[in-house]
Amino acid sequence: MKRSALLTALLSSALAGAPLAAQTVDRGTFRVSVEGREVGTEEFSITQSGSGAVAVTLATGRVDLRLPDGSLQLTPRLRAQGVGSDPVQYQVDVSGDAPRRVVGTIGGGRVSAKIVTAAGEQLREYVASAGAVVLDEGVAHHYYFLATRTHAGRVPVIVPRENRQVMATVSSRGEEAVQIGDRSVRLFHLLVQPQGGAEANVWVDDLNRVIKVEIPGRRYLAVRTELPQ
Repeated sequence: MKRSALLTALLSSALAGAPLAAQTVDRGTFRVSVEGREVGTEEFSITQSGSGAVAVTLATGRVDLRLPDGSLQLTPRLRAQGVGSDPVQYQVDVSGDAPRRVVGTIGGGRVSAKIVTAAGEQLREYVASAGAVVLDEGVAHHYYFLATRTHAGRVPVIVPRENRQVMATVSSRGEEAVQIGDRSVRLFHLLVQPQGGAEANVWVDDLNRVIKVEIPGRRYLAVRTELPQ
């Protein structure tokens, strides 16, 4: 009996100390159109491990576009932590006609970024306010983090490839029926208005998973190829 109790205690201790497997928050593919013409896709995955203050959220993706002025490939990787999924690290590899890499560390109210191009390296530092989210241009799945933060209010937005932070106003347009493929679904419509930038219409489900993004000023549209399970 004592031996059995000891084995049970040891097993429980080992399990308690083992890291939790990452759970999939969302995964899918967007079909991307610019100026009414399909130009490529965005594949992505968002996973989370742990919970509460030690939760770690990873968002990775690949954007592959064939634009009128050349090809563009983005490979973004965002690491966030805590209950609010606060960004702590971001990297994006830009391929195509103007290759470069941007690596940023976020903390202490600052973003410290390194930009690597064929010409060499540059270092940049700029403000990152409390509650900021990362929204890289042309990366639709990043709006998940904004929708998780709020459906109505002001949010600081880090624009990593422009090395700056702007304020964005988010407002809710309520629920709407949206056609995705051959299905009509009820989604929450958010209007995101970044200071000095193009406004975005974002549709998310009740888990804040991004289903559709439209930026009229850039004639950009990203729509999921299928609804998440």
